[in-house]
Amino acid sequence: MKIKRLLIYFFVLFLLLNIAHFTLAEDKSAPGGIIPKLQKTANDPELIEGHVYPNWGPVCQRYTYSVIYRDKEGRKPQYVKIYFNGKMIDMVKNNPNDDDYQKGVKYIYKYVPNKLGSNFYYFEAANGLGKTRDAIIDSPDNGPVLFKSAFNKNQIVVVDKQTGKKILDYPTGKEWVGGIALSDDGRYLAAKTSKHIYLFDTNSPKEPLWNFNCEQCRIGDDVKGGIAISGSGSKIIAAFTERVALFDKSSNKPIWMYDKAGGSYNVAIAKNGKYMAAATAGEESNVNSNLLILWSEKSEKPLWQYHSSGNFHDVSLSDNGDYIAGSTGCPDRRAYLFYKNSNIPVIKTDPLTRDSPVHRAKISSDGSSFAVGSESDAGAVFFFRKNSKEPIWKFPVPQGSSVRALNFTPSGKYIGAATFGGQVFIFDSSSSQPISSWSLNNVAIGGIDIADDGSYITIGGTDKKLHIFEKGLQIGKEILFNEYVEEIDISANGKYIAAGTGGSVYFFETFDKDSTPVSCTNIIEPKAEEEEMAQAGFNGNDEQANSSLCGDGTCEGPETIDNCRQDCDPNYEGRGIFVKSTQFKLPGMLTGFAFLGSILALGVYYATVKFNLLRRRPEDLKKLNKRILMTICITAVLFLILTLVFMFLNKPKSSQYEPREKTPLNTDQDNRSGEATDKENRKNLNEKQGVCGNDICEPGLGESRESCSQDCSAQ
Repeated sequence: MKIKRLLIYFFVLFLLLNIAHFTLAEDKSAPGGIIPKLQKTANDPELIEGHVYPNWGPVCQRYTYSVIYRDKEGRKPQYVKIYFNGKMIDMVKNNPNDDDYQKGVKYIYKYVPNKLGSNFYYFEAANGLGKTRDAIIDSPDNGPVLFKSAFNKNQIVVVDKQTGKKILDYPTGKEWVGGIALSDDGRYLAAKTSKHIYLFDTNSPKEPLWNFNCEQCRIGDDVKGGIAISGSGSKIIAAFTERVALFDKSSNKPIWMYDKAGGSYNVAIAKNGKYMAAATAGEESNVNSNLLILWSEKSEKPLWQYHSSGNFHDVSLSDNGDYIAGSTGCPDRRAYLFYKNSNIPVIKTDPLTRDSPVHRAKISSDGSSFAVGSESDAGAVFFFRKNSKEPIWKFPVPQGSSVRALNFTPSGKYIGAATFGGQVFIFDSSSSQPISSWSLNNVAIGGIDIADDGSYITIGGTDKKLHIFEKGLQIGKEILFNEYVEEIDISANGKYIAAGTGGSVYFFETFDKDSTPVSCTNIIEPKAEEEEMAQAGFNGNDEQANSSLCGDGTCEGPETIDNCRQDCDPNYEGRGIFVKSTQFKLPGMLTGFAFLGSILALGVYYATVKFNLLRRRPEDLKKLNKRILMTICITAVLFLILTLVFMFLNKPKSSQYEPREKTPLNTDQDNRSGEATDKENRKNLNEKQGVCGNDICEPGLGESRESCSQDCSAQ
């Protein structure tokens, strides 16, 4: 009997230890552990749309947890509570007079955190006959994501590697930088922020060459979008909201735009600019989300797409676009390799972690090898070759710290990796042991790149610094930033380093151990959620009103003169950024066919005359000749003239989209708006002149094919 009890004791102890280990793996304290599931009944009420607003921000800001209680029979709730950090707390109605439980009643709980750390929550309600929960699967949700900073001083920066000086420093205010990319020679910089796509010429760094505006895009999220630029800088691919757009460097009007991508974690483009891809997020049950999508430059119609059970967190292309590497989150947790001709994976690894995402995937220039990094308690670097689904080697990071920053040299020889524990490594791909390493105290590192020759590495993180380390040397350079550094790119020639600030990569994982309470003498009141949702294009039912995009030439849904002048103000000089060019195509085609028909009729007529197919008398043929010949000739000339006119109206553009009117370049910072901005734009356009030979056709500055053929030959 004693032996039996002893066995039971050790079995229970074993289970407890495993549950504790699982909890630690998810970076959750006891309140975030596994919660037993409720027994389902036919009388259960419903809880829907449970969330916290805002979902991120600083301490000493007011956050509202809300959920909608609904009962199919209209029964009043016995209680609606929030499980909050281990305690059950009663929630209150958002509107005390709302009693329509059949339709749904909103309940809220407000909270002001005074220290950093996780806040675990779920919602529970009962109607006396059954119970239900929301914001929980096996364990509670965690939110809001708390930062020390309010992220209102973000910036885009380019540093000269040799001098360590900033040659470009462009403020983006509250907008997070979700992507940064330099052309091979470092001349062109493409950047994606929360609401803008920018293209800079680093030789003229004060203002962007152009920007593309997305007023309805929201600020702050882990699904950040992304941007990539071809080697020459001629093509730019960008992901924002649920769209992916391809740009030519000469214009802020998209060559094409795909609007069914869903939210994207990242994008990639081949060095030659012929192929591009996106890694998207979504739901396991939706086959049109959680996608890796491949396009060619010729069309917004995907060449193919591949659906995974987990979000695609990253994507990378070989130089010619032949090979595509990707990585996924839970529950898939794999690395993938594809060939461009098929969405059937060349390599689909086994799950690389137990319960955490594979966050980064980078491929060599020839596609022969790739490397990935994993998160949470399973932080590791994996190196693969294209002929095996098993890693050539794996380097488990000490303490299992997340590898959310990883990059690969084009040759495939060197790998740079950094962790949320402040560890930095350079690997030679022939070995799993680092050839150089560094350690930064109390810094979570979210951004990294390694020079193409592997000679130095740049990293950035929560210490608000860009660090430059030379291979083999322990002391590096530091460049100070205003906010967390998360996006980094080194030009292929190694001369320039671009970086951007934001918080996306730092979502959903505790990295700041400072949990000292602060005194909230002033409480920050965020913008009302309804106002925020309306600005983002959602109606009162939290459903997206439409897929409106500022600049599509149509004033729709949430768009107003205040937030989208170019669509909603009929007097705006540059109204209509892009409209698909379809007009006049049909008349031109018809007149062209009519002209060809006239020529054919003329030929038939001459054959009839020459061979006397109608067997008429000669004098009758002469009369017929004069009358019909004039009619056919006049008709042919008329249709020829009309065809030439329509050909002129329909002449091809370098972009598949064309402006309704001449659109002024918008290069002002966000703190300038309204009429002052418009006047300054017009003044700048009148005063500036295009620089012929800079590879950019600037029609707004007087350039044309006639005046500058080398820049405008594609027009």
